[in-house]
Amino acid sequence: MAEVVLDVQNLTKIYGKIKRVDNVSFQVYAGEVFGFLGPNGAGKTTTIRMISGLANMSEGEIFIAGHSIKKNFKKAVSCLGGIIENPEMYKYMTGYDNMKYYASLYDGITEEDIRDVVQLVKMENRIHEKVKKYSLGMRQRVGIAQSLLHHPRILILDEPTNGLDPAGIHEMRDFLKMLAHERGYSVFISSHILTEMQLLCDRVGIIANGKLLAVKSMDEWTEALEGSVNLKMNVSDAVKAKEIITEEFKISVYANKSLINFTIASELVPEISKTLARNDIAVLSMYTGEKSLEDTFLELTSTAGTAIK
Repeated sequence: MAEVVLDVQNLTKIYGKIKRVDNVSFQVYAGEVFGFLGPNGAGKTTTIRMISGLANMSEGEIFIAGHSIKKNFKKAVSCLGGIIENPEMYKYMTGYDNMKYYASLYDGITEEDIRDVVQLVKMENRIHEKVKKYSLGMRQRVGIAQSLLHHPRILILDEPTNGLDPAGIHEMRDFLKMLAHERGYSVFISSHILTEMQLLCDRVGIIANGKLLAVKSMDEWTEALEGSVNLKMNVSDAVKAKEIITEEFKISVYANKSLINFTIASELVPEISKTLARNDIAVLSMYTGEKSLEDTFLELTSTAGTAIK
């Protein structure tokens, strides 16, 4: 069993009378990329701010490398590195001078440590240029290098591919996988971009309306989709068809004019058609496609209520 590096237990954040994060629990293991996926305003950044010690939790507990944030805050956060929103650097200074300044905030960081992380993020040829000349991807890499200087156990990144071009996204994806799978870091990434999570993460947790809806490995997500189809039907009465299918099969159905759209086990497709026919609803056309993780994501988040801010 892999070591638990981040252990979030019953985490809740209340502002006034509103629960921004509601009883969230999950674990992140050593050597994995964990994706925290949800629509904008779902509670991702609020959760990350509590994990990072930037916001107090209303209820619950957080352990980083076994250290409680409540009882041993300094030791806990010393095991964490990350970039929340954008990497902060002095643009009039070189990347190297920024690294030296950041290193001075910690005890025991050597010139060799700086060289090692600069080489790790592949910035050795540009590190002595001023930050204002860097692309966003280069600033992200130097920001990650800064985050790794004090040898943390877990790296937390909030929307790390935002603003990057396709080449930069691909490069960032490969780099983060290398940190986890080859160097043994825990990498925790929040995003609302589903395709990136599929390509990057070992496990994905979905959050909406402050609630954690599911946590599964990518293999488990794939297995869960097998045997299901996404069914689109053009029918004579979409409103009535939606009511009947929802009641008979206990599933969510989306209706728009004459079109209904839903996901169901493939073996039930003939029964759907028979049920509609018995209720005098004509099926004018039908299209079936494999259910995708995007379908699952939309179903989970749409039934969780309106996203919070």
